[in-house]
Amino acid sequence: MEAGLARLFLICLAGLAQAQKPISPQAVAPLPFPRPATSGALPAGHLGQRYVIAKDDLLDVDVVGVQELSREYRVDGDGMMTLPMLSRPVMAAGLTLEQLSQGIRSALLAAGLLSDPQVTVTVKSSPWNTVVLSGAAKKTGVYPVYGQMTLLELLTEAEGLSDDAGNTAIVTRAANAPARPGPNPSPERAAPSRPLKVDLRRLWQNGDSSLDVDLFAGDRVMVERAGIVYVMGGVNRAGGFPLSNDEEPMTILRAIALAGNLTREAKPAKAIIIRKAPSAPGGRQEVRVDLKKVLSNQAPDQQLLASDILYVPESGAKRTLDTVINTAVGATIWHVPF
Repeated sequence: MEAGLARLFLICLAGLAQAQKPISPQAVAPLPFPRPATSGALPAGHLGQRYVIAKDDLLDVDVVGVQELSREYRVDGDGMMTLPMLSRPVMAAGLTLEQLSQGIRSALLAAGLLSDPQVTVTVKSSPWNTVVLSGAAKKTGVYPVYGQMTLLELLTEAEGLSDDAGNTAIVTRAANAPARPGPNPSPERAAPSRPLKVDLRRLWQNGDSSLDVDLFAGDRVMVERAGIVYVMGGVNRAGGFPLSNDEEPMTILRAIALAGNLTREAKPAKAIIIRKAPSAPGGRQEVRVDLKKVLSNQAPDQQLLASDILYVPESGAKRTLDTVINTAVGATIWHVPF
């Protein structure tokens, strides 16, 4: 009895091994590549469901137990991919990773090469399915487009905005980039559109979904940097403060408040604004400000411009103009909420 069971077990193992053994393509009649099924595909994870393959993508195909098929493949200029042991190339561009996995599985089954192929496709690199993020984001660089991506998703991937971010992001559409990567561009993306300006304060801080624009392969996103006003000298929190709110201009009084007010050693009556002026000697000019009168409402408040340095001298401190400017350049940039 036991000998019979052992013999039956060995026969089953031999049959399984024979079923998984690759067969020479010459022994198999060519069959058309079937369209991938919309359901029942091998699980490829969240990326496999969203990423859309494009021409020139470098893909990694893993067919479990078949080393001859498990390697990297480049999608050619026609969107096709050639696999050994299959009589003709398979279409890859325009499919998700999960769809291509199912398509390769179906082709192997139809050709009679394997009885139950387990196929996984992953992306090694892609020159097309990316967007470029630059400017005032915490992590700028090149990001893959996983089928569909929005501006808010991109900024989240970049870990948000930097402290000197302004109110505007500019989205520049790629020329001749299809809305869905593939061999044939979509008509609506045949030519680049005008750059889009997005109010980041409403999108990032207030969650206005109407401004969460879709991003496509080849798009470029630039987060504008806010102008910086520097407050140096006799204040409790010297440094730079971004001009991030267009509705509330940066004035002398607001800058002093953001800098934690004056120290006891401050000499407000002798404050100065150091301002860029290309026509002035050295490219800068000094604007005298009696801050003591401004604080007591005896003189009007003044609006500060980007790159202005508001300097409040302190008793006993001796600083040259160059020293103040150099200190401001290396100063801490304090975050001002939208």
